[in-house]
Amino acid sequence: MALEETDIVALAAKAETGIRQYHLTVVNAGISDPSSTLRLAEEIAQKTTEYMARHGKEVTVNTVTLKDYAEDIADASVTFRPSEKLKAVIRSVSESDGLIAASPIYKASYSGLFKEFWDVVEQDAIFNMPVVLAATGGSDRHALVPDVVMRGLFAFFRAVPAATSLMATKEDFDTPELNNREARAASELGALMLSGVRQQVCEEQKSAMKW
Repeated sequence: MALEETDIVALAAKAETGIRQYHLTVVNAGISDPSSTLRLAEEIAQKTTEYMARHGKEVTVNTVTLKDYAEDIADASVTFRPSEKLKAVIRSVSESDGLIAASPIYKASYSGLFKEFWDVVEQDAIFNMPVVLAATGGSDRHALVPDVVMRGLFAFFRAVPAATSLMATKEDFDTPELNNREARAASELGALMLSGVRQQVCEEQKSAMKW
């Protein structure tokens, strides 16, 4: 049975029946060129797009490379006043239907640039946002970072991380094992996007706030 035909994924996929354009944002904290972190995120994004296409949905992918905004992020982290350029980036993230958050691993955690960016994002900006957590590192010793470290950060934001997270070393790329995990994470993210859970819960939250 194909991965996207399992009960949970199939039911979620059927929840969204209207015609609409979906927006998926990649937040990439990689700093090298070429970046293995960006490569991992883009491979997941591509598989998510393919999954959505199989369900008759179109996806626009927007990639945010944090190193391009490093000065703005550093300034905002001490002034608490994001520049207009950074505000536009945060707005594009918050208005997405799904998110892929990817960071290189330094000393058993996500990078400082990755953390600084999320430090200046308002805590409700990605409320109930479907998100895949991805990281790259030098060895398998970092394998638990996405689940142990990154998942806690996105729990604070009350986002909805996909069950499958990914950590890859350079040796993992182009292997069946990584390809399978990317496909699983992509199908979970696509199912969450199709379920409309972010829009539904946000609308319920707005209604609940009307006294």
